[in-house]
Amino acid sequence: MRCERPERHWVRKLAAGAGQVAALSLAAFLVLSLTGRPLPAAPSPADGHGAAATARGTAPASPSSTSTTSDSTTTTTTGAESPKLGPAHPEAIPDTTTTTGPTTSTSTMPTLSSQPAGVIGASGTSLTLNGAPYTFVGVNAYEIATDWGVNEGCGGDETQAQLDQLFSGLPPNSLVRFWAFQATMATNVDTGRIDWAPLDRVFDTAAAYHQRLVVVATDQGGTCDGGQWQDSAWYEGGFMDPNADVVNGVNLTPLSYWQYLQDLVTRYRSSPALGMWEPISEAEASTCPPQDEPSNCSGNQTCPDETTAAQALRYFFDTVGAEIHSLDPQHLVEDGLLGGGQCGTSGTDYEYVSESPGIDVLSVHDYYGAAAMGGDQWNGMAVRFSQAQAVGKPIITGEVGIQAGTASGCTTLSQRVSEFEAKEQAQFQAGDSGLMVWDWVPAATSDCAYDTFPGDPLMGLIAQGPVS
Repeated sequence: MRCERPERHWVRKLAAGAGQVAALSLAAFLVLSLTGRPLPAAPSPADGHGAAATARGTAPASPSSTSTTSDSTTTTTTGAESPKLGPAHPEAIPDTTTTTGPTTSTSTMPTLSSQPAGVIGASGTSLTLNGAPYTFVGVNAYEIATDWGVNEGCGGDETQAQLDQLFSGLPPNSLVRFWAFQATMATNVDTGRIDWAPLDRVFDTAAAYHQRLVVVATDQGGTCDGGQWQDSAWYEGGFMDPNADVVNGVNLTPLSYWQYLQDLVTRYRSSPALGMWEPISEAEASTCPPQDEPSNCSGNQTCPDETTAAQALRYFFDTVGAEIHSLDPQHLVEDGLLGGGQCGTSGTDYEYVSESPGIDVLSVHDYYGAAAMGGDQWNGMAVRFSQAQAVGKPIITGEVGIQAGTASGCTTLSQRVSEFEAKEQAQFQAGDSGLMVWDWVPAATSDCAYDTFPGDPLMGLIAQGPVS
């Protein structure tokens, strides 16, 4: 992920300290404290894994299921200010919801035969759509649920006309990957409660243009969500803690990640715009020095124990993936991994984590410049595509970032088209199912950036669909 636009959410709330901005979040925290569920047991060293996949220990069993009820934490905006609930999301969650703890059943990848028309499936290492092999080219547009009249937002606030322009400019059956983060995209800035209106607008618009979404529930760094770098303890069960996002006395999210994920999946699982679920972007179970949290961790994080980190990530995907599958057995879960040797997925550990039954689709992110297949012999893209073949699952390039523009020394926009086309050809040949450009915006933001935009020759290439 490469964010080049100012993000307002956590900066404003942390600056407020424990003052009036904290009041509504604190109230939500007190309610959730009274209804909290037990946390899962952390992975034990006895559950370790060896060099070969067949010698690895299994991930720890999920705890028994526990039912709790939230206290009116969900608010849906109606009236002229926002679109009402439409056919893209018929399963609106009432203000009082019932959520469950992790399931104890084995997570099973949706099978080709079980996929209804219009739902992306998987058959071996290929994606499928309507019973046929499916490849795609698409874009990231992480900011499109930003609505400053309702939420804190992350990135620019785009108009309905700009959303129309985005989805209408894509080839048929494309995918758009975006942030559905709780703190910045799904929490009302005035009430401190969940407000689905901005996400509803995204799903409605995508459905109107017969396009699909990769829905990302949170990210590693927390910059646009809970304000916390996710470490091993979070992946070992902290994701279920309603207090996990308390920073300087301020709870940045009204719900735990676990409860929010359940509500998110339940609300949108029947939307025709739903493509895949992504539980977290660029997961790595590393440690960030406190003085660098949350916005300066990248490049300063450490990996105290690769084995422990891999076990933690495997536990997270086993548990969260099983829960998504139990709530929505039709749609695929894509792991959002960066794939460049991060803590817990270095070398063969990428394969170990990818073997999780909670993961249906693997991911790599490509910021290797002009190289068609970048990276080294241990963690490069060729290695990741080979590992996807070994575990028998599809893989996508969830982010492709190539800086381009008019600045001196910067790759030109036309050069970028050629470089992306070379990546597309090489990666599809290696077994990739899709590539998604980072990042679509309504207009150019600088003279040398990763952004793509209407009128950019790269969008013209994407509009032609995947290479044959």
